[in-house]
Amino acid sequence: MARALPLLAALLLPACVSPPPHPRALEQVRRGYAHLAAGDRERAEVAFEHALEIAPDLPEARAGLGVVLRAAGLAAQALEQFDAAVAADPDLAEGHAGRGEALLALGHPGLGEAALADSLRVDPDQVAARLIRSRLLARRAERAAGEERRLLLDRARRDLLHAVEAHPDVALIHHDLGWVCWLQGDAAGAAASYRQAARLDPALAEAWLGACAALAAAGRPDEARAACARLADPATGKEKGAPDRAGAP
Repeated sequence: MARALPLLAALLLPACVSPPPHPRALEQVRRGYAHLAAGDRERAEVAFEHALEIAPDLPEARAGLGVVLRAAGLAAQALEQFDAAVAADPDLAEGHAGRGEALLALGHPGLGEAALADSLRVDPDQVAARLIRSRLLARRAERAAGEERRLLLDRARRDLLHAVEAHPDVALIHHDLGWVCWLQGDAAGAAASYRQAARLDPALAEAWLGACAALAAAGRPDEARAACARLADPATGKEKGAPDRAGAP
């Protein structure tokens, strides 16, 4: 399964930004997200801080700074920024999603889930909140059994299907849907979702790994070998042998 931390950063990058009091602050917020997309956390942090110097407490800049701090592993400091963002703008869905992820990381599942629900109440298309909550449910299902496991996986799947409706071209959604299908015992469904994730993002190694295992479990060995071959270099498909691994991620 793809890691949750890059997920938060990746899915909040294209956050919609409402007009700030000063156009330069808006430009700095945009620059901050561009630096994040390029993997430059230091310049992203400076850009968001600069936006706040221009327009103190601008909620979008607070949320962006929260993403930078969370990406650095500073969950408590990130939460402070997300708290400030939603205090300034209670309708900032990205701020609530960031709060939820940070609260979960700090060991507060109830509060975290409530914050994710707030994000989706404000914006049902908020993909970060959908994926973070579905992963939480799926991880719980892994530790559960019987009817509890089935219900948790059904809820996780439903969140992911909502996310597909809102953002059909996001590879991570299809990857996670493949994982949930795998946990449900649906190897064919897992294979289809993992392959769709790989089509959307050929460099996503986790998608090829999932497709490799799911296709093998579905009794499609030739297709499984082809997917496995992409693991050495997902972007080019250079074959270096299939991995010695039986389970899906």
